[in-house]
Amino acid sequence: MPVRRLFVIFGILAICNLIAAAAVSGDNPDPTWNLPVLERLTVPQPIFVPAAIPNCSVEPLPEIYDAEAVRFENEEGPDTTGLLPEMAQALEKFRRLVMSAGGSFDLKSAFRPLAYQEHLQQVWFKWMRELRYNRQPGCAGLRAQVGEEFTRHKLMPTQMPVTDSDHTRGMAIDAAVMMPHIVRIVAKKRRVTSVSLDRLALLAGLKRPDIRRDPVHFKLVIVTPVHVPSE
Repeated sequence: MPVRRLFVIFGILAICNLIAAAAVSGDNPDPTWNLPVLERLTVPQPIFVPAAIPNCSVEPLPEIYDAEAVRFENEEGPDTTGLLPEMAQALEKFRRLVMSAGGSFDLKSAFRPLAYQEHLQQVWFKWMRELRYNRQPGCAGLRAQVGEEFTRHKLMPTQMPVTDSDHTRGMAIDAAVMMPHIVRIVAKKRRVTSVSLDRLALLAGLKRPDIRRDPVHFKLVIVTPVHVPSE
């Protein structure tokens, strides 16, 4: 081996010994190299920010506080106990006439208290004016709720429930009536005549005030006056 290379090797060894001796004699008693220690390398994780759910711009339906309205909301089937006596009699007569003529009679609604009538009006407005064509993601739950109520209450798009109603006075019903194309009844003197649905209703003491917009609504025609005896 050349002499020059040996001198280089010995020089490197001498420098290493000097460094080791300085480390031992210094403030740090640990003879290991005093080199900076890298912390565990961590990969930065992305911060998850949930997508913002848009709020619904439509207010929910008002709560029902009236006890009678709550009962009507929870019960199934129309209430006939609140009808006027004349209306109850006309209803049964109309039903018998329709069934005897071969038709079908499905009573949808009868007496309704004022607070419940107001609730139906609120459902109609909420669905028809605010939610029917609303596609806001935040309104999906409210839209489903009001749509279910609109269907369950058998409301019609063409007929808005009014606050001052014959239903709240106990003198009207809603009924889906199906009749044969040709109906014949035996009138007086044994004559067979054709009769329409509205003719049958009139024979029972009922009429449809607005056939085009509210074909299921039948109202009492004549109310027998109540005579109060004088003292």
